[in-house]
Amino acid sequence: MYKKITAHLPDPETLVPSSLIIEYSDGTPFYFPKAYWYKLEDYPERLITTVIISEDEDFFSHPGIDILGMLRGIFYTVFKRNTQGGSTLTQQLVRSLYLTQARTIERKIKEIFISLYIEKIRTKKEILELYLNSVYMGNGIYGFGTAAKYYFNKEPKELNLAEIALLVNTVKSPENFNPQDLKNHSRANVVLRRLLTENYISQKEYEKYSKMLQKVKSYNIFESKYDEEIFWRVIEELKEKGFTLDLLRKGFVVKTTLNKEYYTLLSKNLGENNAGLILNYKTGEILAMHGKGTNNGRRQIGSLIKPLYYYKALLEGYNLDSKLFDLPIKIGDWTPKNFERNYYGEITLENALIHSRNIPSVNLYLMLGDNTVRFFLEDELKIKGYYPKDLTLSLGTLETSHEEIAKGFSAIFNSGIVIKPHIIDEVINSDGVVFYKASPEVLNIVSPSKRYPMEASYLIINILKKVVKYGTGIRAKIPGRTIVGKTGTAEQYAWFLGADGKILMIISQDGKDLLGGRDVAPLWRKIALKTNIGKNPFTISSVYRKLKVIKTNPMKYIDYEYLINLIKTGKFSMDELVKILKTFDREYLIEFLSYLNTVSQEFTIKLWNILGGGK
Repeated sequence: MYKKITAHLPDPETLVPSSLIIEYSDGTPFYFPKAYWYKLEDYPERLITTVIISEDEDFFSHPGIDILGMLRGIFYTVFKRNTQGGSTLTQQLVRSLYLTQARTIERKIKEIFISLYIEKIRTKKEILELYLNSVYMGNGIYGFGTAAKYYFNKEPKELNLAEIALLVNTVKSPENFNPQDLKNHSRANVVLRRLLTENYISQKEYEKYSKMLQKVKSYNIFESKYDEEIFWRVIEELKEKGFTLDLLRKGFVVKTTLNKEYYTLLSKNLGENNAGLILNYKTGEILAMHGKGTNNGRRQIGSLIKPLYYYKALLEGYNLDSKLFDLPIKIGDWTPKNFERNYYGEITLENALIHSRNIPSVNLYLMLGDNTVRFFLEDELKIKGYYPKDLTLSLGTLETSHEEIAKGFSAIFNSGIVIKPHIIDEVINSDGVVFYKASPEVLNIVSPSKRYPMEASYLIINILKKVVKYGTGIRAKIPGRTIVGKTGTAEQYAWFLGADGKILMIISQDGKDLLGGRDVAPLWRKIALKTNIGKNPFTISSVYRKLKVIKTNPMKYIDYEYLINLIKTGKFSMDELVKILKTFDREYLIEFLSYLNTVSQEFTIKLWNILGGGK
């Protein structure tokens, strides 16, 4: 039976509650564990002796079990339906790590065999260290060291004997006898009396600490809540770096890149339907994150996608004044619309992005090619997410997270260098040895084409400055600061992304009938005002080579049948169409009329005559 019970038991250290500490970048605690690991030598001799005298005075001589106490315990469990003391420290440890608190004979037998096994594979000092760090101390905390911090805001060696007595008394009934209930202070006097009986303290010391018991104050230095999204983001990155919880649980400290001030700003200003990320895109350091899904969420990003493939267009040789057509188009059953429900006929690439025009953007996407854009987003910018299998991708039906968006935009702001976001700065063990130190991780460098990435970055950054200056992102404008930005609106999500020469902040809001510019940009501005965003200048060289005009065939994507129907039903006037067509050069006008003629010769002739019959 002994072999059967103990054959596949995990090491006791792997079952001790985790003592991982997570800190902000300034060293203040973000997450303070409720089970902090202390070495045996970190505990004062008085605490160790008091524990042994009170709980198991034969600890250093027994084999793990107290035979008489064991028999008494079995008798009361079987015949009296009650429990009696008598468990050794080893048995208490086994019960805490390996067993439930069920009062059954089966559990008692397992407890005995596992206790004998633990005494065989660990020394007495190792068992004592495990016990002191894992015993339950009430209020969800484990270990005497953690209890010293939690209840008295002290390190173990700073405890006086009155406080030690209170903690040792807590072991008897952690939820009922812990130091936060002042009524239990008198019960702790039993511990002091036992020390007196065993001649460990004098009568004078007993009287001194008995009086002191009545004056001991209990604290609670732990924050009751912590951001679970961040906690699991840290754990995920630790696993990625090869760290296991079994290793980290013994007093490791993880220093994050999180800026406490920025995190507080996000947590105080973002509601339940918001999420946000602040990133140093030069280094990849996550300075703050708050809300659900910032790391691995799936939200449609809307027009935030546009600068990413406009960047590709600039790389491929498109110019700021390259013409994009703004007329009704139809792709299969999909008829994209401009938000304003109007048409300009044609618009420059620069103005199309500044004002986030949908149809010109789809026009550009089609000219670049669906496969080309997808490859650029996934393989060059390294953006992970759910990609729709149709051309709606051009208007942002990509579903992804804040981190993935930030990763993609890091290429735009870093002259084509894609930086991986990270949240861990250092991992340090309990001896102060640095096990890991982060450095910027380059995921990719965007390939040059007709332009180098630096040139394309310079151009797109200047467009995005104008988005905030007088475009769709004007509500994020902060006088005296230089900010680039882009709005995004999807069916159930709205976004604003803003940045300067170093820091990027993305805010999202979930819900219907939202607009990135109207609903999210003001919130972004409110938060940004309390940061330095907008004060870090861009350092990209001002290079702009106007390249030879690329020959494209955008006219084929106009839905001519739909256009004729709009005019016939009075939803779009012939005069408006004529006005637009008069801005076309002759080559594009002939191309437009040629496509129109395949749909309606009669309408084409009428339009041709209105235009002057080619005169």
